[in-house]
Amino acid sequence: IAVSPIDRIWNKLGNANWGDIGVLQILFATFHCIIQYAGLPKHSIEDLAADHSSRLQTRRVERQLGDTGVNGNGVFRFQRHGVSTEIVEVQDESINIESEELMKLEIGSVLWLEDSNFQKGYQINEVLRNGDLTYYVASPVEDPGKSLFLYVGSHPSQLEPAWQDMNLWYQVQRQTKVLTIMKQKGFSSKYLPQLSASGRIIHPGQCRRPSSGGNCDHPLCGTPILVTSPVGETVANMVSEGRFGLDEAIRCCHDCLSALSTVSSAGIRHGDIRPENVICVRSGVRHPYFVLIGWGHAILEDRDRPAMNLHFSSTYALQEGKLCSASDAESLVYMLYFSCGGALPELDSVEGALQWRETSWSRRIIQQKLGDVSTVLKAFADYVDSLCGTPYPIDYDIWLRRLRKNIHEEDHGKEIDTSG
Repeated sequence: IAVSPIDRIWNKLGNANWGDIGVLQILFATFHCIIQYAGLPKHSIEDLAADHSSRLQTRRVERQLGDTGVNGNGVFRFQRHGVSTEIVEVQDESINIESEELMKLEIGSVLWLEDSNFQKGYQINEVLRNGDLTYYVASPVEDPGKSLFLYVGSHPSQLEPAWQDMNLWYQVQRQTKVLTIMKQKGFSSKYLPQLSASGRIIHPGQCRRPSSGGNCDHPLCGTPILVTSPVGETVANMVSEGRFGLDEAIRCCHDCLSALSTVSSAGIRHGDIRPENVICVRSGVRHPYFVLIGWGHAILEDRDRPAMNLHFSSTYALQEGKLCSASDAESLVYMLYFSCGGALPELDSVEGALQWRETSWSRRIIQQKLGDVSTVLKAFADYVDSLCGTPYPIDYDIWLRRLRKNIHEEDHGKEIDTSG
C-alpha cells in the first residue's frame, strides 16, 4: 500500500467488515504505512481499540447532525460530517480532471471511432452521468436522426487513479466483451441492449503508432469506445421526477425478467441491477418498454464476481461474493421496492445491509410495499423470497405470463413481444 496520500487509502477501503480478517490485515498494514510516513501516533493501537466503541457511538450521533447529499451511485445518500475530527468520506474532484481536459467532449463535439473494418464519426448530443462515470447520447454523422449511447473508456496506459479506471473498464471493455458474446450467440430481444459499434478513438493529428503494434504517444491513442442502442431514460431519473407508477413497475418487472430469461439459457447473469441500469425507451415506439443495460459486471463463468451494492445486491452476493439462480431477480425486487417508494435505509456496512434484508423479508415489509402497488408484484416478491440462496432456478415463463396479463395497453388484442 502506497501512501499517496493517506486519505485516499482510507476512503478507497471504505467501511471495514470487521469479521473479514483480510480487511483487518489491510487496515493494519495501512496503519504501519502511516507510521512510517508520519511518525508514531499520540495513542497506541491498544488505547485506540479500547476507546473504539465510544468513538463509534459518537460518530453515529454526529452523523444525524450532518447534511444529507447524494453519493456517486445516484440514489444512495450519505452524511457529510461537519463536526467530526476523524477521516470521513469525501468526493475526490481531481479524479476526472485530466481525462476530461484531454477529451473535451461537449455537446456538438464529433468523435471518430476506428474498427477493424471501418471508421465512423459520432456527434455528441447529450452528456449524462452514472455516478462518477460520464457517458453520452450521440448520433452517427451519416445518420443525424439516430440516437445511440456512447461510452468512452480510459487510456490503456493511464494507471491512476486505479478505482476510476476499473469502473471505466467494466463500463466499456468488459461490457463490450459481454455484448459481443450475446451477439455471437444470436440473442435477440428488444429488452437487451444491442452492440452498435466498438473500437478505438481516432485522435486529432498524425498517429505515430509503431508497426509492431501498441499506441503512439498521443494521450488519446488507443482509448476504447463502445456504442450501443437503444437510448432511453433511466429508472433512477423517472423515480426522482415522480414518473414511476403502477404501470411502469409491472412493465419494468416484465421486461427485465424477459431480458434475464433470454440470456439465462447461456448461463449469463447480470450482477448489477439497479435504477441506473434500467432505461425506459419511448422514442419511435407505440408503447414504452424497458431495457436492462449496464452488463459490464455480468457473470459469464464461475470466477466472475458481481458488483457489490449495499442496497441492490442479493443476499447471496453480499455473503459469498457470487450469484445464485435467483440473485438477479432478488436485486430486481429491491429495485422495484425502492422505486415504488420503499424506505431507503442508510447502510454503511455489509453486516448492516444483511440485517436490513433479514428484517425486511421476515417482517414482510418488501412484500407489503409491493402489494400496495400490485398483487402480482407482491406474489413475485414472495416467490423470489422462497428461492433466495437456493439452487432452484427461476421459472421465468410462468411469471412473464402473469405479468403480461397485468400490463395495461391500448391495444389488448396484441400480445407483448417476449422474444428470446
